[in-house]
Amino acid sequence: MEIFEAIKTFLIKFDTAVFRFINTTLYNDFFAGIVKAAANDVFLAGIVFAGLFFLIRVGSRKDRVNVAFSLWSLILANIVSTHILKNIIKRPRPVIALEDVHFLVNMRYINYAFPSTHTAMAAALATVLWGDYKKARPYLALFTVCVGFFCIYTGGHWPLDVLAGLALGIIMGMIINIFKCRAVAPVRRSFNAGGCYGSTNKITTGLKDAEKK
Repeated sequence: MEIFEAIKTFLIKFDTAVFRFINTTLYNDFFAGIVKAAANDVFLAGIVFAGLFFLIRVGSRKDRVNVAFSLWSLILANIVSTHILKNIIKRPRPVIALEDVHFLVNMRYINYAFPSTHTAMAAALATVLWGDYKKARPYLALFTVCVGFFCIYTGGHWPLDVLAGLALGIIMGMIINIFKCRAVAPVRRSFNAGGCYGSTNKITTGLKDAEKK
């Protein structure tokens, strides 16, 4: 038991030190204003849904399928993180546990911290789109990293919350990808790094044949 307590103590101290560095040492009034605006739920939701709406309007069947399952990934990540894990773990947010925290988030009520739901949703979305949109991977990765960083910088989460949210989001996205790949059958039934639709001419031809039926 002592070794577990030692590990727990180390993780808490490390988590607090990293949080203080990001939230306090890196704090800047001008940058804080930018981050506060960018981390706003309305702003983030606007970016996500604008991108998904664009895929629906100008995209192919593949794009519409990805939009549908992206939305399911957001819903699943939100439910598991906010309504299940947070209420089980019950870790207080930094603004509750620490003093002199730069808290830049507007919340109706302050719920629990672990894991970060925003990071989980961003990671789930990126995971669902990762395989089928190779050119978008740098942007998906950047978006996920920024969301995680903003969660710490604004004082809403501990670094471990963000890492847990990242892991949770990837898992949720992989689960949704299983159903997405089954939805595009008989073209492809399994997900891999190449995406549910793949990239070979044989798969593309099979998709076109399936759409005609």
